[in-house]
Amino acid sequence: MTRRVALGVTGAASAAVMSGCGSSEAGAGGNVKQPEISSPIDMAATQDVPVGGVIKANSGDVTVMISQPAEGTFKAFSSACTHQGCTVNAQNNNIVCPCHSSNFTIEDGSVTGGPAEEPLPQYPVKVDGGRIIVG
Repeated sequence: MTRRVALGVTGAASAAVMSGCGSSEAGAGGNVKQPEISSPIDMAATQDVPVGGVIKANSGDVTVMISQPAEGTFKAFSSACTHQGCTVNAQNNNIVCPCHSSNFTIEDGSVTGGPAEEPLPQYPVKVDGGRIIVG
């Protein structure tokens, strides 16, 4: 193999790896827009969110992270990482970005690790009849 061929193969492999970083596949991350919630949305039942835990909740085209940091206290955060917009997940009672490993608290969405520097945006939450209403 000539030096030129070796450099070409290495360059192509590097480009393939780098392009995967910004993938827009669901679950892999991609650049997800921060959901705009213009009117209140019924997102989940209170019983679905464990005390000290967090879930990913969907309603239509809106996805948010809902936590219950203390019994009876519910919080809702954007599902888009503030680093590069990848979709975050619930993992071990934390909010974690699968793309670059940013971590966020369930208490206030603040950054506890990773390349993200800004907290997750928070949405207003109201509990009505055992349902969590966001927005």
